[in-house]
Order: sequence, then C-alpha cells, then structure tokens
Amino acid sequence: MAMHFAESVRQWWRVRSSRREFEALDRATIAELARDNAIAEADFHSLAFRGDTNPALLGRRLRREGIAPEQLAHEEAAVMRDMAVICSGCLMTRRCRRDLDHQGGALPDDGYCPNAETIDALSRRCKPMS
Repeated sequence: MAMHFAESVRQWWRVRSSRREFEALDRATIAELARDNAIAEADFHSLAFRGDTNPALLGRRLRREGIAPEQLAHEEAAVMRDMAVICSGCLMTRRCRRDLDHQGGALPDDGYCPNAETIDALSRRCKPMS
C-alpha cells in the first residue's frame, strides 16, 4: 500500500512538472509540436494535461491480441499514432490497466475501448508476434 501511495505521489509530481513545462512553451512552439506529431493543436493541449494516462497500455493491449506494436509502428505509423492519440484521451485507463493485469484469456469485449474495432481488424490481418 505504501508503494502504491509513493508511486501516486511521484506520478502527481511528474504531471505537475510537465504541466509547468508545457505552460512555459510559446504558442508557436506548441503549434509546431502538434504539427510535427500530426495531432490537432486542441488535441495536443488536452493530451498534455491528462495525468492518468499510461502510454504502455496500448502496447500491452496490442501484444495481448498478438500484434507486435513495434512492427505496427514501423509498417503503419499513422494507424499507430491515431490509436495512441485515441488511447491517450480515453477515460477508462484504470479499467484497461486492470483488465490487462489479469493474466491469460481474452480481454473482455465490453465496448469500453475506443480502439477495440481497430485492434480487432488488425489482429485479423496482422501476423502473430514471433
């Protein structure tokens, strides 16, 4: 329990520090960063202030479905980027993490994952991980 609390405090501090750094950027820099990452500036702002996201969740979910995230990022960078943006804006982070933490078996198909249809389509056509 103490470790969980300590990690929560560290996460809070990282988010707070990142937010200060982001707020220090001028408008032109923010627009350039958004453009360089092919993300709408409004989405870039909202993603910058999401504190409870975990970028590793998408990779974990893809691996669980037999898709190599590194291969997908190389072969279909735009799809991977779009999925990452969608995942970063998701409000179901805790549930996703909990589902992924349960070992074995298929992930529940409760319709809460906004990337579920894309992942299903990818898993049907992508080769399994080696």
